[in-house]
Amino acid sequence: MARRRCWVVSVGVLLGGYLALAALTRLAATPLPPTGPGEGGGGDQYTLASLEEVIQSVHDLDVQRVLRMYSDQHHQVPPSTPPVRVLVSSTWRSGSTLLGEVLAAHPGAYYHYEPLLQYGLQQLGPSTTQGVQGEVEALLSGLLHCDYHNAHHYLKFAFVNHDMFMRNVRLWSMCSAMPRTKCYAPDTLSRLCSLFPVHVMKVVRARLELLAPLLADPRVRLVWLVRDPRAVVNSRTSSVAWCQTRACSDPGYLCSDLTADFSTYLVLKETHPSQVMLLRYEDLARDPYRKSREVLTFAGLTFHARVKEYLDDHLSSDEDEPWSTRHDPKTRVGRWTKVMRFEDVVRTQYHCRSVMRTLGYRLFSSRADMDTGNAVGLLNVP
Repeated sequence: MARRRCWVVSVGVLLGGYLALAALTRLAATPLPPTGPGEGGGGDQYTLASLEEVIQSVHDLDVQRVLRMYSDQHHQVPPSTPPVRVLVSSTWRSGSTLLGEVLAAHPGAYYHYEPLLQYGLQQLGPSTTQGVQGEVEALLSGLLHCDYHNAHHYLKFAFVNHDMFMRNVRLWSMCSAMPRTKCYAPDTLSRLCSLFPVHVMKVVRARLELLAPLLADPRVRLVWLVRDPRAVVNSRTSSVAWCQTRACSDPGYLCSDLTADFSTYLVLKETHPSQVMLLRYEDLARDPYRKSREVLTFAGLTFHARVKEYLDDHLSSDEDEPWSTRHDPKTRVGRWTKVMRFEDVVRTQYHCRSVMRTLGYRLFSSRADMDTGNAVGLLNVP
């Protein structure tokens, strides 16, 4: 399955994907009106295109047919839904897949799943070369403005790694109803994307400092999702086999990133108070309905029936797989305290002591203390 993909894609497969996509950008279509910042007015002048407007702007008959098939679902989007961009920032094995899918369940949502997957198991931040930082910022900003025209490497990688588009269930349902290669053409994607007022983007490879410039768009809402670093380390070392780089497997790297992100969060909370939110995974896991509602309210969205349906379905299931979101997280949120080696707990606490206390995570001084499972205290952060 795509979820079990190897993180190193073979050169042969990539080359095949590149060749298959070489002709896609030549798909005939009328150019889209500018929507990005600095391109004809900026994000604050964004207006959602009507379905008929988009259909009439397309010359490809397959795309027209797919758009008309999508008509019923498009009309389920509440007319009062604001144009908002919800950016979920976290790190590997921190619950971001669950939160991303909860938000993407809203009928007006278009899901940008792991757009930085092509960068592999590294963290992109202040130590990254300036060229890559600019490249990442341009890619994320472009996607949030439905502009795929400068995202060639992203599209080539997504063509081979199907999961990136399959997680966007509404996009994939349309892609599956026409020749799949057409779905990777920038003009086609831009038109399909433009139908949705809500964009959800999940990012686990970029630190907050790199994402901060995206807040210049007043539509962007940044949810910084954190999880007890001891639970993160346990999940990375015991439940998946792909976490082999130091950036992923070394708790020192994890704690350094967490500390840096917290410092950036405090600054952003001062400069963009209405656009930034901190959420602990443990709080989401213990009360998913209430916390989901809080995040949606933060984004200016209603707790739509589709979101409740998603939670009802997934929380009542029980798939014991490391990538699955089909289980009740409150029954598993403290499991690490029963299985993690205490020496690994001590090592993680050594690196993360200060930020853990700030985020309300209790430090364990003995194995007996750890066996109580009482790891989460009060969060006293704005």
